[in-house]
Amino acid sequence: MSRHMRPFLSLFIMIIAGLLMVPVGGQTVSSLSLTVYEDGYVLVNETISTANYTVVLEVPLLGQQVEGLVALDENGNLLPVEINNGNVTIYFGDATLVKLSYYTPDLTSKEGAVWTVSLESPVPVTISLPSNAVIVDLSDVPLEIRGNTLLMPPGDVSVSYLIPIGTKTTTGSPGGTETTTTTSQSQTTTTSTGGGGGSGSARWIGLVLALLIVGGAAYLLLGKKKTSETRSWSPEALERFRQKIDAMTDLNDDERDALLFLVENGGKAPQSRVRDALGLPKSTAWRMFKRLEEKGLVRVYKLGRENWVELVLE
Repeated sequence: MSRHMRPFLSLFIMIIAGLLMVPVGGQTVSSLSLTVYEDGYVLVNETISTANYTVVLEVPLLGQQVEGLVALDENGNLLPVEINNGNVTIYFGDATLVKLSYYTPDLTSKEGAVWTVSLESPVPVTISLPSNAVIVDLSDVPLEIRGNTLLMPPGDVSVSYLIPIGTKTTTGSPGGTETTTTTSQSQTTTTSTGGGGGSGSARWIGLVLALLIVGGAAYLLLGKKKTSETRSWSPEALERFRQKIDAMTDLNDDERDALLFLVENGGKAPQSRVRDALGLPKSTAWRMFKRLEEKGLVRVYKLGRENWVELVLE
């Protein structure tokens, strides 16, 4: 082949690859599992069945910030990938399965002592919490429970938990090392020595404090839901927020439309209702609401079994 023909051949291959590229919606997500660490990082393991008419796959990631991303075929061979704009493009050749693995901190959030892992999953998702975690809220009844590993049904999934005071656990980390973490409420650690009475007292104190935290967390969650049910915004406050939206230049069209929809519906609405009104896929809407929440424009909360989104007007 002549040197002059090689650039045209490369261009032809790129065009064919582009035509064969399909989103994950054209494939089948076979399984999804999450391993949650005490620092909020989550190890995502996803298996996708590929179609036999394409060699390129574009998969939406479950977080904007990802680390240690690896894609393997069914034989354990490493596949080439490209990450861009919250998606990963995988070139898989003749593979029938793609196994995707990466770490992200974007699936968890913390309010006070309570951590929450949340996502929208098209399939039942396995969530493994830290070994000492105490579950305080669930979006739905688990399909299966094995210790601190839950199999949650597909859809809007959220699991809230806390780490009791005074416990030690050894967990993995994105760097592949193991770390031993002591959870405490202050920077001061008191060590008792003697015939074991001190350690027994410490356990009782830790248990009492853990129960107080669980009760306080439940109170805060119930209070937040009650406040969300009864709160209403004045037309003047909503109009001021509309003017704020018009003045912002860093919003994309979907974010602007979502905020205006909330303004026109009294300042809050079920997340699914906003998503349906804008015609957005679940994963796209979830990432959009997370961005708006990080900007301090909305807050997302659980009401019953449904996620609600509310404007932050104060």
